[in-house]
Amino acid sequence: MQTQRTNNRWFLSHPELDAEPDHNWFQAQYWAEQGRLLGTYAGRGSVWMIKFDHSKWVLKHYYRGGLYAKISRDKYLWSGLENTRAVREFRLLMHMHEKGLPCPKPIAVQVKKTGLFYTNDLITQYIKHQTTFAKQLSQSNNSTGLWKQIGRVIARFHAAGIYHADLNVHNVLINEDDIYLIDFDKGVIKNNHQNWPQANLARLKRSIEKETGQNCDQTLKDQWQALLKSHKSTCQQLIDG
Repeated sequence: MQTQRTNNRWFLSHPELDAEPDHNWFQAQYWAEQGRLLGTYAGRGSVWMIKFDHSKWVLKHYYRGGLYAKISRDKYLWSGLENTRAVREFRLLMHMHEKGLPCPKPIAVQVKKTGLFYTNDLITQYIKHQTTFAKQLSQSNNSTGLWKQIGRVIARFHAAGIYHADLNVHNVLINEDDIYLIDFDKGVIKNNHQNWPQANLARLKRSIEKETGQNCDQTLKDQWQALLKSHKSTCQQLIDG
């Protein structure tokens, strides 16, 4: 992992990256002027897809949510570089990617400190996909097969001790037969497997019900139970080795 510092601005980058990141990489306007801004994603803040040489990247600027957003839209209280949101997510992605988990490959980070506060950005590799779990839920052919597959993939993360802080239907990408999880902001590595995997799944359950307007214990009972059983068996198998 490579780290650079210029005044009160830090850059981290993946060791396989040939070029050195600079502040331009983290400005959507720069990519637009180069004709390499491919699109924008909706959400709390701004997320852009950009073209770099022969690959596609996703650029994310961290914005605050809730009541704190009314005080400051994108500034966080500084408590050290390693505690910044972008660096923590970058290091978690590095850890997961090295373990072969289906998640975005981290590319680079920018952290800029101003006084007692900082702003930060993260670039990751774009994951090719046809749809998301959220979109798939609206399809009439809502088979248990996909739900089982999603349960197995989530189990791989849980068995590795990965807690996803925002496990929802929009953060599950589907590329033909492959499933990926994205957006690991506030994610952490946990040493035990007590309670938190169930809390993660409960969050996903609420997201499914919100997206579909249906109950996972009634209308979607067969699908949800298929996901849970697949998750449980896969997780147990991986933990037992």
